[in-house]
Amino acid sequence: MNRYRPPASDGGREPLDRRYSSRTAMSLKAVLITPLGDEHRAVIRNVSTLGFKISSEYGVTIGRFLAIDIPGLTAYSGWVAWSYLGEFGLDVANAIPGPVVEHIIEIADERGQGGAFGFTPFG
Repeated sequence: MNRYRPPASDGGREPLDRRYSSRTAMSLKAVLITPLGDEHRAVIRNVSTLGFKISSEYGVTIGRFLAIDIPGLTAYSGWVAWSYLGEFGLDVANAIPGPVVEHIIEIADERGQGGAFGFTPFG
């Protein structure tokens, strides 16, 4: 059965638009891990139950499988959904439960890295 799907930029609440999710801005330092185990500095810019927006000097390609390690918590694996000018979206392999998203936000706040302002990304 063919069903109409709105453009991805529509941002509506259509159930078929799987990218729609509530996101919380932050600037939380993390470690990006490649499939070969190489580690690169990264900053989580926002988080949702579907994944992360990440800044990194490491160049990624769409579709690449990576992990993001949040020191003091755990690593989340997923695929690069989009990439643009040093930032990319990581769609996690398994949805992040809401309480865990809230805990990540709390970690950012405790470390003084909550909110997206006044933070040097790779310092």
